[in-house]
Amino acid sequence: MKLLTRSDAPDASLGVVERSAYMLGNVGTAFVNTIIASFIMFFYTDVMFLDAKIIGSILLVSRILDGVTDIVMGMIVDRTHSRHGKGRVWVLRTCIPYAISGILLVCVPAGASSLIQYVYVFITYNLCNAICLTALYVPYNSMTSNMTNNPYERGILGVFVMAGAVIGTLAVQSTVDAATKALGGGQRAWQIVILVYALAGLLLHLICFALTKERCGNDENQESSEEKLSVKEELGSLLKNRYWVIAIVFIFVCLFATAILGGMGMYYAKAALGDTAYYARFANAISITQVISLCGAFILLKKVGKRNTMLIGISCMVAGCLFHLLSGTNVTMITIASGIKGFGAGFAAAGLYGMVADTIDYSDWKFGVRPVGVGSAGTTFATKIANGFSVVLIGWIIDASGYNPAAAVQSEETIRAISLGYTGIPMICGILGIILMCFYTLDKKYPVIQQELMERKQG
Repeated sequence: MKLLTRSDAPDASLGVVERSAYMLGNVGTAFVNTIIASFIMFFYTDVMFLDAKIIGSILLVSRILDGVTDIVMGMIVDRTHSRHGKGRVWVLRTCIPYAISGILLVCVPAGASSLIQYVYVFITYNLCNAICLTALYVPYNSMTSNMTNNPYERGILGVFVMAGAVIGTLAVQSTVDAATKALGGGQRAWQIVILVYALAGLLLHLICFALTKERCGNDENQESSEEKLSVKEELGSLLKNRYWVIAIVFIFVCLFATAILGGMGMYYAKAALGDTAYYARFANAISITQVISLCGAFILLKKVGKRNTMLIGISCMVAGCLFHLLSGTNVTMITIASGIKGFGAGFAAAGLYGMVADTIDYSDWKFGVRPVGVGSAGTTFATKIANGFSVVLIGWIIDASGYNPAAAVQSEETIRAISLGYTGIPMICGILGIILMCFYTLDKKYPVIQQELMERKQG
């Protein structure tokens, strides 16, 4: 494995430095995005004492705007031409606004009326998630397709990207509870901690920009065709692409499952086990084993392909959820079950980004349209919809269960509802993922597709 990338050819084999720099971009994104996905609901309900049902409804409405901005940003990326590439230039342009918007999330005016607080939540949540994160993350995801067109390299990049997400998530979930408690546990504590995360993320985004390069998709002929490309053609080529649709739905169910585990973990630890400190133990078990399996995913990707690697992983996740259901409140057994879930999640996530890049090539081969920006926006859309709907569902479950953030001990009904949601929902998602992968057969066809695309370009 070489240290540096020594070629600017479209099918270049990337060096460890460039792969790692690309990975660090996702670590930086995860520093703030983990707060959005796993802790923001807990912050609103247990620190600011806002109503879980109202917050959940606000975030549900925000998803509609989020879906629109993802598609719009994808179209902007497809029509971007700069010396820094299509996606990479937007990482530079948006990393500072994203960091600032993340800090604003926890600056809800404490002394204001409830109405003003809810309006503030709506504005800042959409600013961070629907605007700044979209403008950063859609271009970032599109870089997987444009850094190289080598399918194996894309698979490896996907592993690095997911490793970055896990590392960033692990860093936040390992420290946020202890750090905020050490600083007093109030709003000021959360502001200080998230300021540190946001600044660290900003630095990593700048490293990502400086040490990566886009080698594909920015030539003059493509620029001319993209200027003539209509929105209808661009979206139509994706919606008619069954593999892209399967990939996006699979990403949604996988990330929805992990978002439930992340977002509901604090409530589960507090209600079922009596202390939020247990959350870090379970979450770290998931993240650490996920990193281990991501490292091993290189071998599986090469031997059995993206689809079979992800099928093995999602099946392992289902087994871990079932084991958790049978573990009761035994902390040791729950930790083992969490490790099984994480191990499966690593394999399930290993091929996600490379899979989407392959489906974009399929659109190029089948329909003569290569919608890199919008196709990659589907990944971002699925990620944020999964995170958003998980927060909404958690809010509804918390409210319906009768959860009381000020109570030292929750009712049996509350504990039962939270426990079932924390384990049952991810297991259902895993079963749906297995079914979806049974219909994904692009791996077998891809070598022929790639060869024909190369011949067309040479012609």
